[in-house]
Amino acid sequence: MTQKILFAFVGLWTAVLYSPSVIHACSVCLTGDRDATTDAFNWSVIFLMSTPYLVVSSIAGLLFYSYRRSAAQQETESASEPGVTKEFIG
Repeated sequence: MTQKILFAFVGLWTAVLYSPSVIHACSVCLTGDRDATTDAFNWSVIFLMSTPYLVVSSIAGLLFYSYRRSAAQQETESASEPGVTKEFIG
């Protein structure tokens, strides 16, 4: 019996404590309309979500660019070096 009362008390306390009017929930929960606060919240979420993708793609692009540049540089160096061609091999 005591456990049921304790469980009910904790459940009721949690429901009251976590209601949006008590904790002043996020702007979407309270307004829900096209409000300046809601728009600002949505844009901040978009920027925070896109930042890791931007950083990873920038690093991948830099690595790809340096690989292609290195491959092109090696190709021009190997073309300018005199080497043995098939016509000189007996």
